[in-house]
Amino acid sequence: MKNLKLLVFVIAMSSSFLTFAQDDEQSNTNESTETLDTSKPTNFYSFLDNTLEYSSQENQNVYGYRGKLTLALSEAHMVLVEAPLLYNDRTSKFGLGDLRARYFFLPYKNYDKTIGAFGASIDVFAPTGSFENGLGSGRFIVSPGLTVGIMAADWIQFFPIASYQYASKPTYNNPSPAADVATHGFSFQVITPIIFSEKFFMQVTPVLKLNNFNDERQDRFEQEVFAAYTLNPKMQLTAFYSGKFEDKNHTVSAGLSVFF
Repeated sequence: MKNLKLLVFVIAMSSSFLTFAQDDEQSNTNESTETLDTSKPTNFYSFLDNTLEYSSQENQNVYGYRGKLTLALSEAHMVLVEAPLLYNDRTSKFGLGDLRARYFFLPYKNYDKTIGAFGASIDVFAPTGSFENGLGSGRFIVSPGLTVGIMAADWIQFFPIASYQYASKPTYNNPSPAADVATHGFSFQVITPIIFSEKFFMQVTPVLKLNNFNDERQDRFEQEVFAAYTLNPKMQLTAFYSGKFEDKNHTVSAGLSVFF
């Protein structure tokens, strides 16, 4: 019950922030605002995303809230910090999941060209979530990557991302001998925005992961689908699905993004 009250408190605080942001926007209606185009991952904006999610796994279900703060430092530099609060019904435990930080550097962007963007990024996940309680991976994960933007048409583009992935040895106690190793892997995904209107778009992203170069049994194919609807120049409704089919892991989420 204490954990449930904490989750309700976090959501209530987030809702209060959103209300404040919306009131602030209405009080500045004379100020010009840029039309959002978040369909392209190489367009940088500053925003707070509040998301409720549910993950169905083979022997457990995980529910939670995920807060994401993205700061566009300039047109070429962006940072993201992500913090999840999760509840696992198998262990009946609630707490902080793995924290994530991401930096994206975009030295080139010209959507008038076929190759419309090029950039590099690095993702870092810290094992702040308890592995024993089913709230975290129990490993540090570092993943640098390269992104290219291919402008196929006004209504569809392709953003392939190739990433190297390093996962540290487990940080939890008494791992099995097979698990007590660091791993090196590779992932390749193609974010494909499909623009239906100025207010609504989707991103379809197939993902191929070679999680461990030394064990092809850990190779995986995943499918992600993201959708966003713009409510006004400062707010978007979002929905997300991720399917990790071989692991019987499916995640759905719904959120509200506030831009500033």
